[in-house]
Amino acid sequence: MPTDFFALLRRDHRDLARELERLLDPTATMAQLRASMDEVRLGLVAHAEAEDIVLAPYDEPAEQLAGGTGTDLLRDERPTARLLAALVTEMRTAHRQQQRVLTILVSSRPASPGFRDRAHELLDLIDEHDRDEAEVLIPALRAHAPVDYSTLAGAYATERLRQLAMLQPSAPVVLPFTPERSRAS
Repeated sequence: MPTDFFALLRRDHRDLARELERLLDPTATMAQLRASMDEVRLGLVAHAEAEDIVLAPYDEPAEQLAGGTGTDLLRDERPTARLLAALVTEMRTAHRQQQRVLTILVSSRPASPGFRDRAHELLDLIDEHDRDEAEVLIPALRAHAPVDYSTLAGAYATERLRQLAMLQPSAPVVLPFTPERSRAS
């Protein structure tokens, strides 16, 4: 069964929420906090950029989406195009707000009260964003955008991987020495 674009978005939101909850774990070690912080930072940036790029065609001026010249005010597609453009703009705004809170979180001392407050705030923003997409954006796209969502899923997954490839983790990467690996070289 092909993967659905919306299932990928929801998975990203769940993964981000899980890592934010790990940041709130009072028993987490500094290494665990650093690893979870990288997961949140890299995951949020890649998700927001990929979603923005894939949904960009729906944020075009209404006359372009409607396939008209902008002079035919009676076309049914124009209100739909405006609706989709407004919803995509709202999603972009939500991502920018999440990234602002992430910036503060990243610069906070791990496990401090400010750090925990920002992690809670970001978790709330991601939960709200997930609900908004599930209740508003996804139904609007399904109702008004004639597109193959498995193709959209492929474009999103590809773009997300491209975005991740351009980012660097901040936690040290340790590659353990294994005898099997050295013999294969």
